[in-house]
Amino acid sequence: MQNKFITRFLHSLALLLAFGASSSAMADVVRLVTLDTAIYGAGRAGYLDFTFNGVDGAPAVTATMSQLQGFDMDPANFSPWGDAAAVPGGFALLNTATPNDVLYQGVFGGVFSFLLTVSGDPSALMFSNFGVLALDDTRLQIKGKVLDLMFVAAPDGSPDLQILSINDAVATVAAPAAVPEPASLALAALGLLALACARRRRA
Repeated sequence: MQNKFITRFLHSLALLLAFGASSSAMADVVRLVTLDTAIYGAGRAGYLDFTFNGVDGAPAVTATMSQLQGFDMDPANFSPWGDAAAVPGGFALLNTATPNDVLYQGVFGGVFSFLLTVSGDPSALMFSNFGVLALDDTRLQIKGKVLDLMFVAAPDGSPDLQILSINDAVATVAAPAAVPEPASLALAALGLLALACARRRRA
């Protein structure tokens, strides 16, 4: 009797851990953003301005830029404004109504890319926009907005990103190759271990 109870407990624990891993993975929207700045001229000094803002009263949403490629990662080249700040491996921007920017000073002509992770409550989303602007060395905008993404709720209630505008000559937005997060992997491993223990006891 006791063995059956333990087996059922371990089986239930495995299911709960597996559910926890999948639900935590579903909480974020991740996109690979690539910017080819060759159109602005090779070797031309300028700025890339990354913005994330919401409307007043919007529920808390965070946009995190990570795995930055092509950037000169000297901290002196980055200027976070408003509710934007450096985090390990990148930058996090909140969707507060005040302007939230990460301004990057660099040289055009190369390819810049990063993972954009947007985290928020999918059950109570209000519009929050992530944008990219190209600025010349006097900080005047070049050729319109490069990219404008809106954080919305998908028909099933899960969070999603909608492209409002994109300069196809510069920007691409794609789903990255699926790589489980360490926390999800740990939960899944615990779940598998619990299932293995349950089967062993059953045998």
